[in-house]
Amino acid sequence: MKATVIVPAYNEEKYIGKTLGSIKSLEKDNIEIEIIVVDASSTDKTVEIAKSYGAKVVPEPHKGIGFARQQGLLHAKGEVVAYTDADTVVPRNWLKRHIKVLEQPGVVFTYGTFRVTDGKFPYFHYINYIQPRILWMMHYLFGKEIAAGQNLAFWKDKALAIGGFDDKLKVMEDIDLAVRMKKTGKTVFIPDLIVLSSGRRSLEGWAFFSRMIGTLVRYFFFGVKKLQVFPDFR
Repeated sequence: MKATVIVPAYNEEKYIGKTLGSIKSLEKDNIEIEIIVVDASSTDKTVEIAKSYGAKVVPEPHKGIGFARQQGLLHAKGEVVAYTDADTVVPRNWLKRHIKVLEQPGVVFTYGTFRVTDGKFPYFHYINYIQPRILWMMHYLFGKEIAAGQNLAFWKDKALAIGGFDDKLKVMEDIDLAVRMKKTGKTVFIPDLIVLSSGRRSLEGWAFFSRMIGTLVRYFFFGVKKLQVFPDFR
């Protein structure tokens, strides 16, 4: 099987080396792994670092995570496409576990969760201690998906059949895809499949935290909407 791991990036020279190193260290077995870095016109050494790890670099002139995710999908050659972020380290069995679940009858989309390795209160404490319980309740009790863009995978043909990511969405493009793919098959949450991300979002303090919680509440009651952009932390 061939699988593609896609990493959206913009000025990620500080983190992306560790991210790509963890992807290169993935347990492969019979999996042929393609790595794509979608670069949104970085002005630092992001592209240089990506190429040094053997990644295929795809330029994306539009700024916005939805554009980057969709561009990666359109260039992917793998049957399975997996996503992580440029400040995230994945465990060695990460891709194998996604694929194992995707190979179950009717499964079209899988996602895990994440923790942060640093950061300030309240973001650090929410992500590491409260969010895992919220994701569990949302999925198992309410049937709502909160797919983390740094830890998800799906069948490429199934995603392309419904148009892939909605690049008009400024946030929650990952959740939107999970919701739409759920209409075509099973979406599976793997709660113990955890990746480690930076806590740089915590630098904005309560302002970002309040927007994040507000977005979650609006999603619970109204579904995915075209919401405000979260500021860059690069």
